[in-house]
Amino acid sequence: MKHAQIIILVILVTIFVSFIGYWFNKNFEYVSEIVEIGFQGKARDNPLLAAKRLLEDLGTPVNTVQYFPYLNQQDTLVLVDPGFIENENQQLRPWIKNGGHLIIASDEPLLSAFDILFLDKTDDAIINTEPTKFIWNNYPLHVAFDQNYYIETQHDYAYTKTIRDKDGIHFLSVKYGTGILTILSDIAFIKNDKIGDYDHAYFLWQLVEDTVEDIWLWYSLENNDEEFPSLWILLWRNIWTVIISSTILLLFWLWLASRRFGPLLPSPPRARRRLLEHIEASGHFLWRHKQGDILLQSAKQALLKRIELVHPDWSSLSPSELSQTLAQISGLQAKDIEIALLSKNKNKLAFTQTIQIFSKIRHFL
Repeated sequence: MKHAQIIILVILVTIFVSFIGYWFNKNFEYVSEIVEIGFQGKARDNPLLAAKRLLEDLGTPVNTVQYFPYLNQQDTLVLVDPGFIENENQQLRPWIKNGGHLIIASDEPLLSAFDILFLDKTDDAIINTEPTKFIWNNYPLHVAFDQNYYIETQHDYAYTKTIRDKDGIHFLSVKYGTGILTILSDIAFIKNDKIGDYDHAYFLWQLVEDTVEDIWLWYSLENNDEEFPSLWILLWRNIWTVIISSTILLLFWLWLASRRFGPLLPSPPRARRRLLEHIEASGHFLWRHKQGDILLQSAKQALLKRIELVHPDWSSLSPSELSQTLAQISGLQAKDIEIALLSKNKNKLAFTQTIQIFSKIRHFL
């Protein structure tokens, strides 16, 4: 390709790339989007984690549990859908009477002893996003109670405090013995996803600030909105990047393993080495280790045995006479044959010449 053609090609490519960049910049823009992924870590498993940390920051000992705790007389127990059994109900009533503070928001048999009922308006489907407004210790507060639930009492107790709106009562506080029973129409406002709304955090603190001993927040995983996830869901939530990268790597390896360049070569036959190759290798080995005399003497003895086998009467001849006799049948010089029969290995050339003489003699025997 000529130089001018290369320049033109570069200019055209540059114009094309610039056009694509201009078009992309005009038709697309970077937009940030907030995606709700839910709570992670401890907050996913504990719906009261935010409430616990809030109270700890305010200097109050607090515990979140999923079982009936061992309660001191001046503890506060906040129940969030605990799923009571009869034995626990029987333990709570004397505990409250002796100084405990129970905060409850569920229709338990314990409340029937106080003639308190939970009423459900979900059939009427009340949808009210406005929080309930009330005065608490001379401060106006806003708490988003669920308007589909409210409390009704059939007994004229000396209620220390109440909170109500046009739909009904959402809060009652009853003095019982030396303790306090606090009933809420619902307590979802203290969970992780709602405690930051309106005055929910402040109202929770007001409910428990008089606690002398510990605060217990009791919730039940069985009543949680989300069931405990399976192993595969947990793996996907925590190591999804590893799973995706491992899958891509596996697919790439399978694709690479299935590729080959050119036709398959046939497997070579399993051939045995020839005897001469072994003999040759043995000879090279002895020569490298200065054992040439052994090779020379072996060749000489082999020749003499051949002569004794073919011409037994020659075995009694002297080296000089034997050399003359062998020279007559082989055409070699008698002197060279005698030197070969009497000489030792001195160098590679002399060794080679001696072996050649022995081979020629054997040929004519």
